[in-house]
Amino acid sequence: MDNIRDLQMVELDILKEFIKICEEHNLKYYAVAGTVLGAARHKGFIPWDDDIDVCMPREDYKKFHEIVSSRKDSPYAIQTIHTDESLPILITKFVDKSVTMLSSLDTKVQNKFYAFIDIFPMDGLPSNKIARNIRVRRALMYRNLFLLSIFDIHAEVGRKDKSLFKRLIFWLCDNFNLQRLLNGAKIATRGNKLLAKTRFPETDFCSPQLWGQYKTKAVFPTEWFGEGALLPFEDIQIIVPAIYEKYLERLYSSKYMELPPVEKRRAHSSQIIIQKKKKIEKEEFEP
Repeated sequence: MDNIRDLQMVELDILKEFIKICEEHNLKYYAVAGTVLGAARHKGFIPWDDDIDVCMPREDYKKFHEIVSSRKDSPYAIQTIHTDESLPILITKFVDKSVTMLSSLDTKVQNKFYAFIDIFPMDGLPSNKIARNIRVRRALMYRNLFLLSIFDIHAEVGRKDKSLFKRLIFWLCDNFNLQRLLNGAKIATRGNKLLAKTRFPETDFCSPQLWGQYKTKAVFPTEWFGEGALLPFEDIQIIVPAIYEKYLERLYSSKYMELPPVEKRRAHSSQIIIQKKKKIEKEEFEP
């Protein structure tokens, strides 16, 4: 089963379970990134996308971890580098253990993993511009160090559009194994401690995704999130930032409702290889 629509439907089921838990326990969440764009432009998934991103205020994010971790007989689980240090992930995954995936990225090491959606903690940022910029730059430094620590799994070796700096880093890692000098779990801990210094929504600015792909773009006025707004997503409704139009303009430009050229429509990067019934077997797959 390698059809992107099959994968989207698996992820939609995971999202529904996530929302169900949030509603049962009065936890706040927002859809973010391409999930918001898909809801606004397609009323569901971006057709060529295989990703769902959500964020939660850090306190609710921690409660969600506790709730899911206490459900021992569920096929759904939380995975972070702290739950399993062998996992090369910086971003929290809410996974369905009944579905095993294989990455299609051209990396040095191919890994199996469970189907998932990404969950980001939502943190505040200093209102002072200088202090805010320092916080953001420090957070991105931790992000880059972490990605370097998982070079073998993260770096797409077949890409031809790498900058001179990236080619130099690739060469150094290939020849001197620089990534082995870095401890990903410790880097993640220090970065999270930094991000958690300021609570959302107690300041004028926030970021749900400093460790995602948008980097400095992922800094927003807190009022853009507010109580959130509802948008249709496939056969459900999801909560998105209250002023989602400005949010999308910041990430994707004012032309976000226009389809990108075909050559820029990034294809899905993973495929389903095993899909079981929703139950946990005695001998679970360990990614």
